[in-house]
Amino acid sequence: MKNISALERRILNRIQEDLPFTPRPWRDMADELGIEEDSLLKSVAILKKKGIVRRISAVFDPRKIGSVSTLVAARVAPGNIHGAVKKINSYGEVTHNYRRAAEYNIWFTLIADNRKKITRIIDEIKGDKNIDKMTEFPAEKLYKIAVKFKA
Repeated sequence: MKNISALERRILNRIQEDLPFTPRPWRDMADELGIEEDSLLKSVAILKKKGIVRRISAVFDPRKIGSVSTLVAARVAPGNIHGAVKKINSYGEVTHNYRRAAEYNIWFTLIADNRKKITRIIDEIKGDKNIDKMTEFPAEKLYKIAVKFKA
C-alpha cells in the first residue's frame, strides 16, 4: 500500500484495537498517536473515502451472544453473478460476500439467531435460479486475524 503515509499506517493499526470505553474515545486514541482529535477524524474520513477503511463498527463473537455462523460457497455461472449476489445480499444475516476466481465463485458468511434460521436462509438462497450449487462450511473454531502495518 504505497499511497499510505506512516501516520495513516499507525492510525490503521490503532483503530483495529479495542476502542477506549471513555466519553471521548477518538480524542483518547489521538492522544495515544500524538495527534489532535480533529486530525485523526479527518485521516479516518480520508481512509474511508479511499476505500481503505470500509466501516468502523462493533465486532461480536456470534457464539458468545447466542448466534450461529457459517461460511457458504456458491457456484454461479458468470452471467448470473449479479442476480445471485442480489438474492444473497437481500438477507440482513449476510455479513460478508466475496467473488472468487474459482469453481465456487461466490463466498459469503451468515450469522443468525439459531441453526434453524441458517438452514431456512440457505434453502431459500439455494432455490434461486441464478445459483447452480451451494456448499456450507459451518464454523468449528474461530480464528481472529488483524492486519498490521509497518509505521
